[in-house]
Amino acid sequence: MFLIYAIVFYIGAVFHKYNDLSVLDMFTSIFGIMFATMGAGNNAHFAADIGEAKNAAKNIFEILDAKDEF
Repeated sequence: MFLIYAIVFYIGAVFHKYNDLSVLDMFTSIFGIMFATMGAGNNAHFAADIGEAKNAAKNIFEILDAKDEF
C-alpha cells in the first residue's frame, strides 16, 4: 500500500515540476483518487450479488408486466 502511495506522490511531483501543476491541485487529485479507490475496494464485496440483483429485477418486471386475473 505504501509503495502505491510513494508512486502516486512521485508522479504528482513530476507533474508539479514539469507541467506547472500547483501543489494544491496535486493533493486534491491524489486524495480524490485515493478516496475513489477506497470506495471501490469497500464495495467490491457486493460484486458477487450482481447476478442475484439482475434476477430480482427481472422477477419484479415480470410481476409488473403480468396481466391482472380480474
